[in-house]
Amino acid sequence: MKKSWRSRLSCISSVLTLGSVLLSFPASSMAASVTCSTAACLKNALANASPGDVITLAAGVTFNGNFVAAANGTPTGKITLQSASSSNKAELNGGGTGSGYTLHVTGDHWVIKDLKITNAKKGIMLDHANYTLIDGAEVYQIGEEGVHYRDGSSYNTIRNSYLHDIGTVTPSFGEAIYVGSDKGKWGTFNAATNHNTIANNTIGPNVAAEHIDIKEGSTGTLVENNTFDGTGMSGANAADSFIDVKGNNDVIRNNTGYRNGNSKIKDAFQVHQRAAGWGQNASFTNNTVYLDNTTAYVVNAASGTTASASGNTRYPAGNMYTGSVTSGK
Repeated sequence: MKKSWRSRLSCISSVLTLGSVLLSFPASSMAASVTCSTAACLKNALANASPGDVITLAAGVTFNGNFVAAANGTPTGKITLQSASSSNKAELNGGGTGSGYTLHVTGDHWVIKDLKITNAKKGIMLDHANYTLIDGAEVYQIGEEGVHYRDGSSYNTIRNSYLHDIGTVTPSFGEAIYVGSDKGKWGTFNAATNHNTIANNTIGPNVAAEHIDIKEGSTGTLVENNTFDGTGMSGANAADSFIDVKGNNDVIRNNTGYRNGNSKIKDAFQVHQRAAGWGQNASFTNNTVYLDNTTAYVVNAASGTTASASGNTRYPAGNMYTGSVTSGK
């Protein structure tokens, strides 16, 4: 029996509806889950990553090479690179502290979890990479910066991580976490590296430069609940405080710092103006610092800057604030 024209239209409508459903299916529902135990597998997985993918590295295995995370995830389909074990972390080994990046992130919406990052000139470099989370990493034995947010990388977070033995080749560039770019590099990199969060990390010992350096041109960095061990800070290139603030509207709160008898550390926190209009509105609240002597300042804000401070504690009792600091005690 021939189908009526109404029946035929109904069939066509059903096919079109099914096609529409398939086309609208979220990318994350088709995400891949890959487990790697070799560097070749990891590089292939990174090169072919799509939103929602999960790349898991075998526990305790060392992956030798320089790795690039260039794909873009999405807010609902983040790309995850993780170790199979948080207690026996996979290691990315860059092959030598004289050159290269162990992990270079240039895509958005990544989660980098429970990895060891070691043995390169720079540990994790983020360039124009946004909304990326680094969680539970150990970054160590790095020639220069441990983690660097560069070229406009914004709205990123590093938390629950351990950074130590950094600046082993060039102490003057040996910051554990570096936000933005010096004004001399603004012609090369986008200075607007904004609204990054540094939380619940243990930084030091043997970080040769500042534990955190927040550069001019960046805005709204949040630094909270971190612990700083000043053992091994070199004093090279004026590396003489746990944090050097040169951005605007930065918030430093609820951190704990230990000078540990290191005479190179002159103050707990410093604010500087490297470019006109920058080094403004830094806020320091409820930090506790162990400074070994009475002379080091909790906050030293240089000429041209503005800062506020309240609820901070130093041991032993001594100098609290100097320069352009508005104090609420």
